[in-house]
Amino acid sequence: MKNHKPWRNAPLQEAVFEIRFPSIGDYALFAGGMAMSQKQYFPTTQKLQVVDIPEIIELAGLVKHRFISQDQSLLFQTGSDVISINSINYKGFPTFSDNIEKILIAAESFVDLSNLTKLGLRYINRFPGVENPAAVLNINLPFSNMDVSKTQVLQIQEVNKIDEEGTLMGLNIQFIAASKDLILDLDVSLNLSQESWNVSAISSWASKAHDIIWDKFQTLISESEKEVRI
Repeated sequence: MKNHKPWRNAPLQEAVFEIRFPSIGDYALFAGGMAMSQKQYFPTTQKLQVVDIPEIIELAGLVKHRFISQDQSLLFQTGSDVISINSINYKGFPTFSDNIEKILIAAESFVDLSNLTKLGLRYINRFPGVENPAAVLNINLPFSNMDVSKTQVLQIQEVNKIDEEGTLMGLNIQFIAASKDLILDLDVSLNLSQESWNVSAISSWASKAHDIIWDKFQTLISESEKEVRI
């Protein structure tokens, strides 16, 4: 992991780490076990109501329970084939990484982490009060004759393969003129087949994914925007 100096006024709204695995047979045991083992650190448990989806139907990546930390700065969610860890009040990657490891170690009692199907790391950034997205981000607007002052919605999506292992870098930009909100959503993901994983290997992958996102983030933010945030 590279040494990244935190920004004074970072635009980050949420960081999300996610793993997927083959659906486990006894989800109730998994959810109940995680609730009990993490009660000291995540005292609030919410059962998520999935509208119009019968319990017998299993959708990939569907989260069913949410566990919230006492200060509400961190939460994790579980489903029969997924664990996501969400940082709402991000305090730097070392802290986030420690939290990821602690939750995965607890999950090892219920989930076979050696048999993952997907890894993902995502950072969602919000820039409020934006008049012109190109003044905040180093992007080329899609049309040369585009009049930004008349644009109501702008969406840009890009997905790139960045290595031979199949790691994907996703970039999503959304600008809503009415709210003047500019969203920069960056994620790195890896679909898996037969590789064997453990907590240490997962943590190492997350660190590399974080560096990839950080480097992309640094190149996207304009110099004028950096001046008011770093």
